[in-house]
Amino acid sequence: YIAQKNYAFWLQALIEEEGWKQEQAGAFGSAFQISSGISKLFNGPVVDAFSPTLALAGSLMVISVSNGLIFRFSQGATINLLLWTINGVFQGVGWPALARIFISWFPDPKTRGTWYSILSTNQNVGSTLVPLLLPACMKAGGWKAGLSIPAMVSLIVSIILFALLKDSPTTGQSQPEESKLKTKKSQPKPNTREEEAGGAWKVVLIRLGLLGMAYFFISIIRQGIADWSNITLKEEMKFSKEQSSQCLVMYETGAFIGGLAGGIASDYLFSGRRGPVMCLFSLLSTPLVYLAFCFDHTLLPLDSAVLLPLLYALIGFCTFAPHVLIGLFARELAPKNASTAGGFVKAVGQLGGAFAGAPLSMIAGMYGWQAVAYLYIACGGLAAACFLPLVGVEVPVSVKKKRE
Repeated sequence: YIAQKNYAFWLQALIEEEGWKQEQAGAFGSAFQISSGISKLFNGPVVDAFSPTLALAGSLMVISVSNGLIFRFSQGATINLLLWTINGVFQGVGWPALARIFISWFPDPKTRGTWYSILSTNQNVGSTLVPLLLPACMKAGGWKAGLSIPAMVSLIVSIILFALLKDSPTTGQSQPEESKLKTKKSQPKPNTREEEAGGAWKVVLIRLGLLGMAYFFISIIRQGIADWSNITLKEEMKFSKEQSSQCLVMYETGAFIGGLAGGIASDYLFSGRRGPVMCLFSLLSTPLVYLAFCFDHTLLPLDSAVLLPLLYALIGFCTFAPHVLIGLFARELAPKNASTAGGFVKAVGQLGGAFAGAPLSMIAGMYGWQAVAYLYIACGGLAAACFLPLVGVEVPVSVKKKRE
């Protein structure tokens, strides 16, 4: 994530120092989201065919090279857009590989939501390190340090993964979970296929479609705020770079806590049902976005410099829990085709992230950033509406052990 979230910082430099238009710079965000989404849609069989550790470490090495080369030898848009697209393609390999390794190391579904939310905090850690470290690095070494530093970090982590990470706790057995599934298959059980899929395949497809649409709306909010806050806070609130960075740090800190809270709540308050948490958190994001970007802060006793970081933390809290649980829920709905199900909803979510690039900047150019804020509010409500039919859906019996 440190080699992905750096975009928000060199994006600002492209506009302010290199004279690029917002639409041109925003094309990088859209290209990344589209390429990453397509990659996640089709790389399931690739990750399943090879060692997930090798896929993870190898993709990270390619990410390092692409970040290291971008804007290094040419300032042209085409070649650098291609390099950033390559970054997106190989970023799309990371999470499916991690998810496969996760299933092998944490096979107990009873606590899977909690552990999955802990794993997902890697996104927040990386996203928090970016605004904490990159501004100082870019101040000392120029804006291109926002690319070279993540490239070096990615290379070091890639080497560590090659050397130390194993596919599973059992040496020489990369897919222990598959053998367990085969054992379960051998046991006579009526309607096994329907139980594993959570019902008839049409019902599963409808549920995955709802998850995908909800992911699309959640991604617009999350990606839009993450990518454009440095610019919107400067233009609308007259914030300095340091104040904007503080908001983004609080945003990711809130997301970190929200992701953990969502996983724990779905396990222990709702007995493994993910829908209630996703619906409630999405709905709560709408008044918070209104307070942050649409409400007149002069009517409140707190100064904007104090209020906005708090609101950013709460927005991050409410939007990241659905972001985490969607991928897990999709895999639980279709355990026989977990990579395909997870890749599908993630790909639709990436389209929402792509919309948060150039299309969002065009809306801001035509109607202003407050119109974008109202779009965020609408997206929160639409996401909650998509989650609502899934509130009563439980994890299939073959995936969730009875809690007794």
